[in-house]
Amino acid sequence: MRTLTRGFSMLEMLVVVGMFSLLAGFGLVVNMDAYRSTDIRSERDLFVALLQRARSQSMSNMCTGSVCEDGLPHGVHIEADRCVAFQGNVYNPADEENVRYPVSPSISRQGGDITFTQLSGTTTATSTTLSDLTGKTSMITTNAAGQISWSN
Repeated sequence: MRTLTRGFSMLEMLVVVGMFSLLAGFGLVVNMDAYRSTDIRSERDLFVALLQRARSQSMSNMCTGSVCEDGLPHGVHIEADRCVAFQGNVYNPADEENVRYPVSPSISRQGGDITFTQLSGTTTATSTTLSDLTGKTSMITTNAAGQISWSN
């Protein structure tokens, strides 16, 4: 008479563990790519929000601080480790009214200062390119009328 053994053989266990390992490895690769995409999108969204705020303040002829009386142009200055919202015709690093926003060190930024004129919100046509370590890029452009658009 034969007795039946219940349970899994070692080979079956190895096959199941191998399949789970492959699925986990694939999920990790996909998840890391999604994380990198989120990083560049959040930096783009921050920069676009800063531009929209600067344009809105310029069009509203806003002015912060006790020195200003008749309103000033507003703009955004780009540095390696931060973006700075400033008021005035040009960026002045010593101005106490500048608002500094830290940015991700894994994203590089190429572009210059963007300043919006009072009341009209116009500016010179510019573009700023954000790129991450994997080569993903996002381009933010402002046209002469001050409209802000972006890719990706």
